[in-house]
Amino acid sequence: MEEHLDIEEGQRLAAAKAFAYRHRFLLATIAIAALIGAAAGWGYNRYLHSQRLSASDHYQQAMAALAEGRRGEARQAFQTLVTEFDGTNYAGLARVMRARLLHADGDRQGALDLLEPLVTGKRGPTEARHVAVEAAARIRWDGGDPKAALATLEEIAPSAYLPSYFQLRGDLLVADDRPEAARNAYQRALEKAGSGPLKAGLEARLDQLPAAGGEDGQS
Repeated sequence: MEEHLDIEEGQRLAAAKAFAYRHRFLLATIAIAALIGAAAGWGYNRYLHSQRLSASDHYQQAMAALAEGRRGEARQAFQTLVTEFDGTNYAGLARVMRARLLHADGDRQGALDLLEPLVTGKRGPTEARHVAVEAAARIRWDGGDPKAALATLEEIAPSAYLPSYFQLRGDLLVADDRPEAARNAYQRALEKAGSGPLKAGLEARLDQLPAAGGEDGQS
């Protein structure tokens, strides 16, 4: 029995050697391709890491320039992040900051156009999208159109989590003469994590609303 098993093992070994010899060039090609693929993956990961570090440096420089009143320098640094580091999270935040500068300079449509890829979810991380939607809504409200601003907020309504989102929603609903819906939004803002800094303002807004009743309360 053991002799029979030894014969079978020898046959399998011989067959494996024969296969390896017949397909030695193919096997060598596959091995080389695997090595090249591993090297490419390692190189790409190093590239991504380098991009993230460079983007972080640019973003910090831009914010420092903005804090020091060097708006032109900040504007250019944000633009560099948008165009040259589009694959990083910093590019999304840079879009928001540059859009705010454009709006402050009177270019409302330019600001909205810059935010559009974030608002629609075509670019950037989820966090940047939520901030961008709020920024776009504020710009539309500043243009005198609270209904359009509310429609912009609807882009992320099912997943909204920032207390500032619900505070802004409440403010827009007040502007749209819907106090009960506004009350609902302000109360939701108070319930969200991180609402502490907004608490006093939210409570003041609630106190200023008319007595409950007379509206459906949809928010």
